[in-house]
Amino acid sequence: MEILHLEILRALVADPNLTRAAERLHMSQSALSKRVSAIEEEVGAPLFERRGPKGLKPLPQAFMLAQVADRVLNTWESGLQRIKRAADEPEHFHLVGPPLFLREVVLPWWHKSAKQFPDVQLQVQVSSLANVSLETIKAGADAGILEHKEDLNDYVCKPLYTEKWGIVRHPSVQHSDLRKYHWGTYSSHSNPVDNWLVQRQKMPPPSYHFYWEDLTAVALWVSETPGAASVLPWHSVVWLARRDKIVFEPLGADATTQLFLAYPKGSPHKHLIRELCTISAETEHTS
Repeated sequence: MEILHLEILRALVADPNLTRAAERLHMSQSALSKRVSAIEEEVGAPLFERRGPKGLKPLPQAFMLAQVADRVLNTWESGLQRIKRAADEPEHFHLVGPPLFLREVVLPWWHKSAKQFPDVQLQVQVSSLANVSLETIKAGADAGILEHKEDLNDYVCKPLYTEKWGIVRHPSVQHSDLRKYHWGTYSSHSNPVDNWLVQRQKMPPPSYHFYWEDLTAVALWVSETPGAASVLPWHSVVWLARRDKIVFEPLGADATTQLFLAYPKGSPHKHLIRELCTISAETEHTS
């Protein structure tokens, strides 16, 4: 049965006046009458009682068939809308980035923004920050979060997020002498404690108690250990700071790192990428 026939059935059951139905369907009344006869012939049963100038009276089987037609047409129209949207912007967006950043920054942003993209499925792929590269994006991701700006042929690389760094300490103790803290860090090579404190504060290298490769482990250790401290990015401790489990003291305006979003030129995800690039403004640290 043609889509037009389903539309005719739905229209005539809702309002069996031939003149009005023909106007709504942009047909002549005679053409509509012929279509009704063709529908009945295809179904093999009468659907309407002819009532002369009064138009048509739907029979019970017409109501039954109109319900089916309504479900089919709604599915059809929804499918057409999805195809039209997909032609403008695909429904699947694959983003690769560092795990904590995806969890603490990207996913909360998506929770707020998803209503603007009701048909888009966001896929996030976690990776250590150092391993996110152009090759990772070329392997199948629609976009990637990079630690350094790169000049990429056929790709756009634009600022996404300004990461603020600070001293993170247990809230029960506050030493004025930074050397009295029990310092921990998440890397034994070029770690941020040395980078920020030894160089900036001219203090001797702390006697590190632990090394981790996991920022979450460092943050939890600080939150559970009186006198403990570290130097960490805000996004890695925001979930503890907002529960008053740790204190975050920003190191200063210059203690920042920039993350970048890289994606192919001419990407069909233009609206989603534009919204994603507002993420920094929505996740600023407030002390």
